[in-house]
Amino acid sequence: MGHDMNLEWTPEEVRALRVAMRQSPREFGKTVAVTTRTVTYWESGRTSNIQAANKRSLDAALENAPSQVQQRFRRAVFGTEASDDVVRVSDVPAGEEVGDVLRREFLMNVSVAGVGAVVGLEMTRHSLNQALEAGPEIDLADWYQIVRDYGYLSQTEAPVRLYELLRTDLLSLQAALTAASDADRRRELYRIGAFLSQTMAEGVRDVGKGPEAGRWWRTARYAADASGDPHAMLWVRGREAIYGMYDGRAPEQIVASVDATEELMARGPVIGLPSLLSARAQAYGMLGRAQEAEADLVKLRDVFAQLPSEVTNDQGNHCWAHGEERVRFTESYVWSHLGNVEAAEQAQNAALALYEARRVRAIAQIEIQRALCMVQSGDFDGGARYAATVVNDLPAEHHTWGSTGLSESVLSAIPVEDRNRPAAKELRDVIIRTENLNRQNRSVLS
Repeated sequence: MGHDMNLEWTPEEVRALRVAMRQSPREFGKTVAVTTRTVTYWESGRTSNIQAANKRSLDAALENAPSQVQQRFRRAVFGTEASDDVVRVSDVPAGEEVGDVLRREFLMNVSVAGVGAVVGLEMTRHSLNQALEAGPEIDLADWYQIVRDYGYLSQTEAPVRLYELLRTDLLSLQAALTAASDADRRRELYRIGAFLSQTMAEGVRDVGKGPEAGRWWRTARYAADASGDPHAMLWVRGREAIYGMYDGRAPEQIVASVDATEELMARGPVIGLPSLLSARAQAYGMLGRAQEAEADLVKLRDVFAQLPSEVTNDQGNHCWAHGEERVRFTESYVWSHLGNVEAAEQAQNAALALYEARRVRAIAQIEIQRALCMVQSGDFDGGARYAATVVNDLPAEHHTWGSTGLSESVLSAIPVEDRNRPAAKELRDVIIRTENLNRQNRSVLS
């Protein structure tokens, strides 16, 4: 039996296939003609780029699998029984049916979160907003303030706590979509749904729930497209591209995904461009393509110079903010991966001077990039110890997939023959402990 799924074979997809086949890592290794250790590396993300021949073996294993195995795999990866159930905006007719499909998407994604009295309380609050004079305008303004609030909370709250808050507001938004009859109001609510779904996608990915994050990214893209707002479309795709780098996606795929938005970028507002340019510059940095990376950094700086001060002075992680610290972070990431230690250090110092002290995760990521520079300068032991110290000092509730991925970049930059040195072993142990913490966070969300 064949399949029509376009798969990148991320760590989550590999594991989903093995589990769907109900095989142990050893059995699965025999199925796709690799060692048990290779399977473990694929599923942990330590092997970021699976070779083309191995991807063909994985494709063949899925293609030749019985229909019930393929159905289990689809449920794990897409949350659906069949790929035809995946909602694409081009497949949905205009008018009221759009809202029906979007509400179904919200319900499918949020249903795992559970409901409680707090949801009813928040829905009551929005109903009260509507009952006031100029109620619809007041309530929309309230929804947009909620989006802004999450832009700050996502930087300081533990991902598990953020998830608890978001599920309440997403269920309340679903109720608002059900009640909305005015077409303009529905489009505004789609836009809000795009921003909140994007925040949820980032939050669940931060604790390593890749398949769930994939579903939320799909909903965010669909809601942005349904809103008809180019800013929302650009923002969601830019954030997804940035998170793709911490999600095991190949840098070439990140570049391709940004290139695919060029037409939208050309006609969209300038405020929607920074995340896309940042993502592509970072991907070029990972590929060692310095000329293209620098070209996108120049574009990013030019775009930043065009943004109004209320955008550049705002350190929130929402679609109406892009502070200078984010530009410096991108520069640090690019130059760290390209091995331009002097330029990276300047960017790191500039970013750290701009970050508020409560931005512990962002600060830690900058410091891990500093450790990467140390390794690339030949100080293998010092860089490994520095990265281990940074991760150890990060509060347990703030350990995320992103910080783990950067730590693994430091370890991978150490020559193979030096990875058995005590400092490298210490860093490896820290990474394993962090992965265990992430697994504990994932279990809370299950």
